[in-house]
Amino acid sequence: MIKRIVMVAVMLGFSGPATADALFDFYSARVSPIIQNNCAGWHVASGQAGGTRLVDKKSTALSGQQANFDLLVGFINAGNGAYLLSKGRGNSHQGGNRLSNQDEYNALSDFIDQVEAQASDSDGDGLATDEDNCPDISNVDQADLDQDGSGDACDDDIDGDGLSNDDEALKETDPRSVDSDGDGVADDQDLFPNNATESSDRDADGVGDNSDAFPDDPAETSDADNDEVGDNADQFDDDPNESIDTDGDGLGNNADLDDDGDGWTDLEEQMDKTNPLSNFSCRSGCYGFDIDQNGRTDALTDGLLMIRYLFGFEGSALSTGAVASVKADWGASEISGYLRAAESDLDIDGDESAKALSDGLLFLRYAFGFRDNALISGALGANASRKDSAEIQAYIESRLDLDSCVAVWLAGS
Repeated sequence: MIKRIVMVAVMLGFSGPATADALFDFYSARVSPIIQNNCAGWHVASGQAGGTRLVDKKSTALSGQQANFDLLVGFINAGNGAYLLSKGRGNSHQGGNRLSNQDEYNALSDFIDQVEAQASDSDGDGLATDEDNCPDISNVDQADLDQDGSGDACDDDIDGDGLSNDDEALKETDPRSVDSDGDGVADDQDLFPNNATESSDRDADGVGDNSDAFPDDPAETSDADNDEVGDNADQFDDDPNESIDTDGDGLGNNADLDDDGDGWTDLEEQMDKTNPLSNFSCRSGCYGFDIDQNGRTDALTDGLLMIRYLFGFEGSALSTGAVASVKADWGASEISGYLRAAESDLDIDGDESAKALSDGLLFLRYAFGFRDNALISGALGANASRKDSAEIQAYIESRLDLDSCVAVWLAGS
């Protein structure tokens, strides 16, 4: 059927299947003369065939041709194409053979074929709807790149790669190529479909794994000095010998003799067994429970600060309403650092771990005046090495009046 329609269109002189305008033009040139010369004398209202289904107008004017065209098309679309040809040849036709030669027969036959094709062709491309891979959109070439049965003109995924044409437009990929960048990874699997050197991004940082110096670290992508420390974390990203400056003095720790800037060299701190990377680290035994540095130990300040710290509070959540100190430079960050550096001293029950519901509770009870069994009941860790109230009380009291140590610690901070 398709070949026949296209062949007829070519014979009629159309560049493709006949449009409505082209078909009317053909009717005017080839079919209307047959109607006017051979039929209209009888098939008019006053003629011998005036009572038949075909009542033409005896007119060559445009309006008359249009009326006769519409009448003939309607007659053919009612399923009378073959009947019309048969009658025209004189079969059961009182007027006899009205198609005087083969050319006239061919012209009428070709016209009928085109009318019937249009009737079954919703998009007017000359292809019957049931044979058209885009029945609602004209596509004479029937191109179907992905061979999915849906023509390219109406296929929302022309290349069949799993990305719609709209998605490909957003990604600026080629809707007619499964692999736009030609890297062997299909566009719907390629995180970088327009970059032939990249296709994956394990840490989802937006930089392809091949270019990412740290493909499993979303916080880092480059290492300018090749020291294996990412540039974002590297405080000296152009110096392969340095990466950290703990005290912020502009001198990297490898070259700095006093990394934490507390006034004691790293070597001195190693000898004293203090932390050379923390200016909150003091010599052994210098920690005091006067955490807010107001000159005394109180339950609702020092006790609350300790238990909040052990529960994980930081910043204002740690210090708000729990600091009685008037020291301008003694805020939440200083308190956190002080407690963090002395965390081993916070292990009151000696179980090698400082916990809120054991060590924190013990200190809070002591500060509230609890003694003897009331001090320790239900507050000792399962592996506590200090198990009676006298040991607990002695441990706390040895760390109450340590102003000289605190002064040394403050000087370092």
